[in-house]
Amino acid sequence: MSISFSEKVDVIIVGSGPTGAAYARTLTDKLPNAKILMIDAGPIVSDPPGHHLNNIQDVAAREKAQIASQGPHRHAAYAPMSEEERLSRQAGAPDTSMLRRPGLFVVGGGPVDGEGFPAAHAAHNVGGMGSHWFGACPRPAERERIPFIDRAIMDEALTTAEKLLRVSNAQFPDSHIAGPLEALLGGLFNQGRAPDRRVQPMPMAVVRTKDGVLRSGPDVILGDLLSGASANFELRPETVCRRIIMEGGHAVGVELWGTETHDTTRIEAGTVVVAADSLHSPQLLFASGIRPPALGHYLNEHPQVTILAEFEGVDPGEASTLSDGGAVLADRTVVTRMTSGVTWIPYNGESFPFHVQLTQAEPASLPPDDRAIAEKRPVLSVSFFLTSDLQYDNRVEFSETEKDWYGRPKMTLRFKMSDKDRERMQLARDTQAKISAALGRSLPGHKPRTPPDGSSLHYQGTMRMGEKDDGQSVCDKNSRVWGTDNVYVAGNGLIPTETAGNPTLTSVALAILAARHIAEEQAGR
Repeated sequence: MSISFSEKVDVIIVGSGPTGAAYARTLTDKLPNAKILMIDAGPIVSDPPGHHLNNIQDVAAREKAQIASQGPHRHAAYAPMSEEERLSRQAGAPDTSMLRRPGLFVVGGGPVDGEGFPAAHAAHNVGGMGSHWFGACPRPAERERIPFIDRAIMDEALTTAEKLLRVSNAQFPDSHIAGPLEALLGGLFNQGRAPDRRVQPMPMAVVRTKDGVLRSGPDVILGDLLSGASANFELRPETVCRRIIMEGGHAVGVELWGTETHDTTRIEAGTVVVAADSLHSPQLLFASGIRPPALGHYLNEHPQVTILAEFEGVDPGEASTLSDGGAVLADRTVVTRMTSGVTWIPYNGESFPFHVQLTQAEPASLPPDDRAIAEKRPVLSVSFFLTSDLQYDNRVEFSETEKDWYGRPKMTLRFKMSDKDRERMQLARDTQAKISAALGRSLPGHKPRTPPDGSSLHYQGTMRMGEKDDGQSVCDKNSRVWGTDNVYVAGNGLIPTETAGNPTLTSVALAILAARHIAEEQAGR
């Protein structure tokens, strides 16, 4: 072989988020003698690596970890929301504060009301988005399910994913608002629904301990691998994969670049798994000359509509602290009281093409006028996450000549809502008004708000899975890239269906199935 390699591994995993961690965990369990190297472009910002940053109790330490995760903006905290932005948000208009999300860095472009996916973000740390996510883990249903994967096989993988992520919907039985809220909403929406589609607590990747609520990051999946349980597993941070080295349809290794050392090395690899996120994974494939026609296309997310509403007739309860599991919601500033639980109205096909999450806002996180109301009765964030049409022209493009901040092909995002998407948005607004009226009323002066495109952080479709290599997908049902025999992909980008809820559980389940497939092939050889 003409290429000079400095070392050799059986499997290299590019990315250390939930799906990369699921590959590492499954492969190590199935192939204990296989040498597995996991790399991440970002630094270790927590102890253990991949820990959820909301679990860091010290405010200064948590902010330091967030700043270190902000990629090209990792030198200082972002500016806080301005009064102008707050008023714009309250009036229901998109605001530029959504382009400054602590712990992340923006990769979209254009004005906040434009079609450049302006609020698209990524994380730059070991653990990836899995160190920052909210933790909702609904199971897919109806048209969210991947039709060409056997139902029983997928259900078993989803159950395994729930165990890896520590998912449950029974963590907060003492919530003072969950019972009344489920009864109220159940009366509005449960009729005609299957039992699993009725109003219920949202399955969440959190555990309740004597020290408070702990959110699951990739560290809970990696487990004892982070403490040296396997001599054959290594996690290497601050290491960028510049390209996969191909010979025909076979990957022979990878070219790596150290972000601190600036050294370039080449490592021979038997299998390459790309789990860098739904935008940077196709970027790496493009840079490596692996370019199926659908690569980067069918970019998809969950449009949102959010309102704050009063829940009349219920006591607001006791204030919580960070250790109780408080977390910033998708609107960037409002903090949820996790001990009140997350009430969920599930997606139910075209008749109800959205997931709805209701969470209690912590009064201290609200402006003075809203805080005064929240101290008398619960104020709920009523958030709709919608399906959107699968459109080939919604895409991420990569430049042949321009580079990003790390020397990778510069990306440009293009996303436009369809007429059907706008119809769903209007249905969501109408349904949201119905919910607000049943609760009591929306907060005075607040209008329903649609955050800028990309705000959901749930980017899908860019490496979509397919039944056959017909130019409409990037990988097969085992997550192997078409035209290659040993390059696999992972993450939300694989999901080929419309979805309404957080897709992490589905993506981890797909990673488990793919890792098992790799292990079976390796064992067969």
